[in-house]
Parts: sequence; C-alpha cells; structure tokens
Amino acid sequence: MAVFAHPDDEAFGTGGTLSKYAAEGCDVYLVTATRGEAGEIAEPDLATSADLPFVREQELRCACRVYGIHAPRFLDYADGLLPMVHQGQAVGKVVCLIRELKPDVIITFGPEGIYGHYDHIAVHRWTTIAVDMAADPGCFPHHVDDACEPHQVSKVYFRVMPEEQIEAREEGGKPRAMMMDGVPFPFVGRPLEEITTIIDVSAHVDQKLRGIQCHATQVGRQNRFVEEADDLIQDPGFKREHFLLARTTVGWSDELETDLFARLR
Repeated sequence: MAVFAHPDDEAFGTGGTLSKYAAEGCDVYLVTATRGEAGEIAEPDLATSADLPFVREQELRCACRVYGIHAPRFLDYADGLLPMVHQGQAVGKVVCLIRELKPDVIITFGPEGIYGHYDHIAVHRWTTIAVDMAADPGCFPHHVDDACEPHQVSKVYFRVMPEEQIEAREEGGKPRAMMMDGVPFPFVGRPLEEITTIIDVSAHVDQKLRGIQCHATQVGRQNRFVEEADDLIQDPGFKREHFLLARTTVGWSDELETDLFARLR
C-alpha cells in the first residue's frame, strides 16, 4: 500500500516498484489524499479549473491500470490544504484503510516530503501515526468490527531521492528546487549510505514511462518522458527506485535490500 498526496506523486519514484510487485502477483493499492485540483494545467485543452479534479482522477486511474494495480483510493481532501484539515479524522481514514486492506508493506513520503511540500509532509505524518494506531485495538475502537480489525504493518518505507540524483539534475541544467507559488523549495537528497533499499525496475520502465504519461495535465503531451524515452530506458537512475526502511517488525539487514518483502517471504 502506497500513500501519497496527489495524482502523479506515485509516478516518478515508485511507478516501477508498484508495477514490479503487481507483476509478481502482489495486491498493490494506492491511496491518494487529493485529486490535485490546485495544480497548473499543462494542456489547457484537456481540462478546465472546474473539471480538473475529475480529469486528474481519471489520469490516476489510467496510471493504476498501466501499473497493473488496484484502482486508487481517495481520502477526498482539497489539494493544498492538508495541514489545515482535521488531523485526527485524516489519521482515522488511513487507519481504517490499513485495517481494511491489511498491507504487509507501506510506502509513503519521508519527513522532508521530497522537497518540503506541506501536503507531502502532512501525508507522512498521517501515515506513520496511522501505522501505530492501526495495530492498537484501543485506538479508533469504533472501526473495529469483522471487516476492520486491528492490523500490524510489517515494514514502512519512505520514498527518497539520492543526493547523486539531485546533482545529476543540476548538471543537466535542471533546478535543484521545485517552484511553488513563486518560491523555490529545494529537493532533499539522502546520501547513498543512508538508503537501505534499491529496487531494480528495469523490467518495468515502459510501464513507469506510460504511467507518467497518463498524467498529461501535469507533465504535458510533449516532455522529456516522450522525447527522451529511449535515453531514459537506458538510464541507470531511471531504472532504480530508492527507499529508506523506517520501521520493521521483521528485523534489519546489514546489507542493501533489493526487495521490499525481504524477510517477509
């Protein structure tokens, strides 16, 4: 189960991983807090501000079909306002989904939210708190019934960017920051020695690219994922997705993990 804030949050750093585990026969679920309706529209003929929530929901459903995972679950919050919603109720929604879907592994943002996006940080907080509360029958007791009994998640991973990936962006002439409301929010990278898990998604880069392309109102029709597709397919950085194991009930490894289900199967 992956928990993110907006449509396309899953695409760039986890699209290959979601596809890989779906292809292996795992039940893979994506939970998204909003429909991304506050974002800019890259292709004005594809959506208006009035129907953007509907269009971006359909784009995310397209991506999920490409990855081969279950249809997305939405928390139904407004884009850009996650730090201001009722935090207890938001945690409760994630707790209920954990108890319903019973994931062994959860992926979400780290505390830095990749580049400090407030919605990303809120989702990080909700998810990490919900993991603890979902296992405690004393928490949200009205959720506990035959269909929503307490559940202990075995492993929690944060989706992270290695520092070398940010340096490569800069060398390629791309900014080290994401612009939000006219303000640069720098990407936060992790040293390779801190990264616990690298997933080889080379067999699924085509799905990853097509999943990104589903988000046309955000990335546009013509972009590097179309124009440089052949180069990206050969790029080692695009074929690897990076994670930090943050919590585990099955022990820690002294070696670099290459499987999110290491020590679970």
